[in-house]
Amino acid sequence: MWIKGDLHVHSHCCGDGTISVEETVERAREFCDFMAISGHCRTPEFWRTENQYAEVVAARKKFDIPIFCTAEVEFPIPRHVMFVTTPDDRELELQRVLVEKFDRYTGVEGLDAALAELRYVEENWKDNCFMIFNHPSSPDVALENLLKLAESPVFRVLACVDRGERRAPQTWDIGAEWDELLCRGFRISTRCGSDFHKHFTDGGHDYYPGEFVQDCLNVESVDYASILKAYRNGNFYTTCGNLISNPEFSVTCGDGARRMHLAFDLNGEMEKVEVVSEGKVVAEFTEFADRFDQTFAVPEGKYYRVRGTGKMQKRKYSEGEFEPVFLLNPLYF
Repeated sequence: MWIKGDLHVHSHCCGDGTISVEETVERAREFCDFMAISGHCRTPEFWRTENQYAEVVAARKKFDIPIFCTAEVEFPIPRHVMFVTTPDDRELELQRVLVEKFDRYTGVEGLDAALAELRYVEENWKDNCFMIFNHPSSPDVALENLLKLAESPVFRVLACVDRGERRAPQTWDIGAEWDELLCRGFRISTRCGSDFHKHFTDGGHDYYPGEFVQDCLNVESVDYASILKAYRNGNFYTTCGNLISNPEFSVTCGDGARRMHLAFDLNGEMEKVEVVSEGKVVAEFTEFADRFDQTFAVPEGKYYRVRGTGKMQKRKYSEGEFEPVFLLNPLYF
């Protein structure tokens, strides 16, 4: 089954959040089947660890949706990252130890420290945790560093779109760093996140979790373990503006040729769909019906991914327009 959710969500338990965990979940339930509360791990005053955890535990008792408890941490290489595990696997301990041992603001800096952090998580949380690089281009991370980080099985996900419709060129652009990682055999996925702090209707500039951008996971059941497994395995797609739904994506090999089957429902007007392999476009489509359904030849490649752009749409709460997009995570060969 397909479910929708958002892992990048802030509450009043961090210094720049605005509403309680309970109210955040209440408002997000219209759009999300699961979510995470992800405070800022900077100082005890800025990220009230115990408060957030207590509020998440209370919200789990009240609402019948999975609510992960995580945090944005200051990675030794300048970037906000999140480490996600399940509630039954020392979730609070994970966030505490990351701040105590590896917080860049305490002077733990550089690639070696970043690799040490990943090794620590891998050794202590095994295959029940994954790391997300948040915030498109804030800042960009050099490819040479990404290649080293990607050797860790904990590093699974790069962000593409978040608040303010920011889009990461390293992830979105064809032939950029994400394609370079895929070309070299690393199985890295991409996702979106609201980075919710304060909603437009409350005087802010954010959409509710799942309202504007969505991670759509294919899971056997709606539980923590299945959601974490889908993220670690890249068994999801991501979209802005609910542009598509119910995708089918497969490649078959026979008679010395490869053929791709690609299908999805359109929830808005589509502009263009591109199939990318080996860092270049190998198929492109610009004509669409309510259900796109095509089977076509593709060249041999180590991976295939799909990205699409919709026609510009009026923003819901503010002036101007936005471009809805979607990304299907790669198939590998």
